[in-house]
Amino acid sequence: MAPPTLQAGRQTKQQQQQQHPAPILGEQLGQPVSLIASPVPRLKHQRHPLLSTGNYHGLVARCQQLEKHVFPKAEAMDLCKELRKPNQYLFVVLQQKILGNDSDMLLMSYGVLALSKVDCVARITKVCTDPLYRGLGAGEHLVRCMLAALGHPFALDSALHPSATGQFATICGAGSLCMDIRDIQLHVDTQRDAAVRMYTRCGFRIKTTIPNYYAEGRDALLMSMSMSAAMD
Repeated sequence: MAPPTLQAGRQTKQQQQQQHPAPILGEQLGQPVSLIASPVPRLKHQRHPLLSTGNYHGLVARCQQLEKHVFPKAEAMDLCKELRKPNQYLFVVLQQKILGNDSDMLLMSYGVLALSKVDCVARITKVCTDPLYRGLGAGEHLVRCMLAALGHPFALDSALHPSATGQFATICGAGSLCMDIRDIQLHVDTQRDAAVRMYTRCGFRIKTTIPNYYAEGRDALLMSMSMSAAMD
């Protein structure tokens, strides 16, 4: 089976418009592209087979720059500090734009996954998509990549299917973070309807509401997914 990459270059423009109500990024740029969802490896041999060491260079700094741009100062995460911890992992979704014989990697989305051996819970502590590329499925592919890294069967199956926008992504790192994880959790603002729908498509369910989680009057939904139920 061919890798689940974006097939825009093989389709007519009419077919693309039928599948994608909003223009895909490749059409906006006028270049063939593919999406790559990958954990940022700690070791060289763990890198995505379609990415070079140079593609990973400076990714943390680029994510930090986007973090400061998107989030208010009180909510911005110090990624360099967090990623020094051995249980914190950075994931990215990159878009490959072919330019002649070279390729340029655009950072579309990134996220942080924290693993806890104490309570056997994996926590998605950050998901951020560049405002320029929202609505293109990058956030959904990012979450699926995290789930795949944990060995969740839902993500392994869905990795072969397009996101809600119809786009495919090559998802790397399946099973790379397998450990005794029982649940996967995340928090999301109750007002972010699109994000809640995306997490629901990925298999998360609302567990409870936490009042004033982000700030006074800004509540959060605690959403979770059971690993044990998925393995039964």
